[in-house]
Amino acid sequence: MTQQRQLNLSNPPTLSVVVPVHNGARWLGETLSSIFEQSFKDFEIILVDDASTDDLASILGTFTDPRLTAVHLGKNVGVAEARNQGIRRSTGKYIAFCDADDICLPIRFEMQIAFMEQHPQIGVCGTAFTCFDTLEREIVRNPCTDPEIRSLLMIGNCFGMSTIMGHAAIFQQHAFNQALRAAEDYDLWTRLAAAGVALANLPESLLRYRLHSQQASQGKSEMLDQLARKIRAMYCARLLGGTVLLEKMHTESLELTELSTATDAIVEYCNSHSEVPVHQFRFMLAWLYQKLPQHGLREWLCWSEMQNRLQLRLDRNYRFNIALLALLPVSVAKRYFGTLIKLKR
Repeated sequence: MTQQRQLNLSNPPTLSVVVPVHNGARWLGETLSSIFEQSFKDFEIILVDDASTDDLASILGTFTDPRLTAVHLGKNVGVAEARNQGIRRSTGKYIAFCDADDICLPIRFEMQIAFMEQHPQIGVCGTAFTCFDTLEREIVRNPCTDPEIRSLLMIGNCFGMSTIMGHAAIFQQHAFNQALRAAEDYDLWTRLAAAGVALANLPESLLRYRLHSQQASQGKSEMLDQLARKIRAMYCARLLGGTVLLEKMHTESLELTELSTATDAIVEYCNSHSEVPVHQFRFMLAWLYQKLPQHGLREWLCWSEMQNRLQLRLDRNYRFNIALLALLPVSVAKRYFGTLIKLKR
């Protein structure tokens, strides 16, 4: 059963901050304190306890600020659906996110709100962030402009989840995919970009991202790698307007005709979008090639024709390995190709 501490404010706040947490009591106090210490004060916090079994209640008991609403879920639903639950309970014009182990710098909300107000065409905005464990580590700066982000999303994630702020209406219309237990944020950014939502990042580091062994991404590199490859491919297919191609990507295997269809669509897209280099589609083509039922001589010839038509200049070792697949038994080729894709992702 869901229990909720009611917010007692006369007017809806400008900002709703969604904080999903599952067994994060160890760091939650520091995270909530960093939010309450923001220079921008007109916000509510929707904390979604995803069926924690640690000492979360005692940590929450130390915070009496009426801007905090705690929602306790009866069963573990995963971080994607926990965020969706928070979004559905939000009342602000904007929604920001912060995971329960990260720390917001005091001017984060102030700077992002100012940017969003000055650039109403921007739907979602992130920031640079600083990784830390016992010491400060690297500062991660992602591309800042919408065209840069759209292009680089074809390669990988361009946002730090805990730095995100955007219009509430966008998150209410485009939910996180609750079927994904990882990479659900990358999946959403690609869907937003394909839907035409304008994206941005601020260059300033406004969040400290905690590195620790309990993070969901730790120990799941193989699953994350598979998901990222699929998300990249599906994003490219959406950009190409390939409804049929998207449907085919959910099947176990593809036919050579799908490779030819994708090549035609890439040529047409790049002719009308000169800012997107054709090589950005190489990950999608690799995903499609991987889903062919076999990788024999016929497939190799088709692959070579595609590369020539798109004027892709892959390195010599890569071309050698693709050619080698045509000579290997099917069962061996499948394993070999999976390894090759991971090395070249």
